[in-house]
Formats: sequence, structure tokens, C-alpha cells
Amino acid sequence: MSYDVYGPFLPLVMLITFLGIFVWVLLPQNKKSFDEAANLPFADDEQEADNNNSNEPAHDRREEK
Repeated sequence: MSYDVYGPFLPLVMLITFLGIFVWVLLPQNKKSFDEAANLPFADDEQEADNNNSNEPAHDRREEK
């Protein structure tokens, strides 16, 4: 089997794959997981803000001599 046999079907396979991913992304049941994934970069910022609000002094990563 070579490209001559499967070649004409590759655009069809690519189109079906694209449409499948497109529908999967737009399904309402996936919205929650996509929203959580979109907010992952900000999760550390929230943890740092919570840590800064504690009674401990801020640590500037410098050692006192």
C-alpha cells in the first residue's frame, strides 16, 4: 500500500479529524475542564497571595549576615 492508494483519502481523514476536534471543543460538558485548564497559570498567583496575607514577614530570598 502506498500513497497512490491512500492519498485521495487523506484530505477526508483530515477533515473528519478537524470536525471531530471542533465538535469536542464546543460541547458544553467540556467547558468546566477547559476553564480550569485556562486558569492554571494563575493558580500559583492565588497561592502566593494567600501566603503573603499570613502573619509571617515576606521572604526576599536573601540571607542575613
